[in-house]
Amino acid sequence: HLSFSWFSDSMTTELQPFSSGLGEEPGLELEDSTPLRISGFLCLLFGVLSVFCTMGQPLLFLPIVAFLLGGFALRPSGDQKPVGTRPAMVGLVLAAGFGACGLFLPLMKSRTLGKQAEQFSRYYMEVLARGHEEIAMELQRDYVNRLSTDMSLVELYASDERAREALEELRDSGSSVALRQRGPGADWVLAQPTRVYYEYGSQHAEVVWEDPTGEVDAKIQIFLEYQVDSKGNGQWNVQLSQPYRERIVAESVL
Repeated sequence: HLSFSWFSDSMTTELQPFSSGLGEEPGLELEDSTPLRISGFLCLLFGVLSVFCTMGQPLLFLPIVAFLLGGFALRPSGDQKPVGTRPAMVGLVLAAGFGACGLFLPLMKSRTLGKQAEQFSRYYMEVLARGHEEIAMELQRDYVNRLSTDMSLVELYASDERAREALEELRDSGSSVALRQRGPGADWVLAQPTRVYYEYGSQHAEVVWEDPTGEVDAKIQIFLEYQVDSKGNGQWNVQLSQPYRERIVAESVL
């Protein structure tokens, strides 16, 4: 018992200076932990996902969420730079780029389709003004069902009783009468901005024309449909041409 207690006391005495000096080594001092901003990594994730907002404007919430998370991740901190601020800045850049594309590309597409619809409807009106109802009937068909340009449309419509009836109905319509009254080459101006909208799986446009001279009181309202053929070319057709009628909008139910 005496020898064991002596060995224990001597070992404690020998190790005391060494153990007390461990905490005095500068390389072994513990540093404060760097703050972590999880919101910065979430901002990067939503910034990458913002690429999908180019598919439709309803997905513009993705860059908005990325901006909110990025602003929270880049909030002021102390002396130490938090981990996650750099991913947040990258996420903000991605969200800004994809968000701008998702916002402006549909507007540019709508503007382009509107100009095309106006040009096509002008051509359709000129055809009716010159009395070529057979060609106007073909412009009402979609590109798949139109007859070949090598055929004699006058003879084909004259030989088919149902086609003759449809031709007479078009000739006596209010828009055709107004266009013939003004005559070929008449100046028509837009009565309102062209409306481009998506319905039943395809793009549509509503173009309303009016006579700037006042010779014809009725405005002409033309509805058109836009389709893309197998070669990737855009094809327009007139769905309806009539004197202008106000769209019926259901009243709000309180």
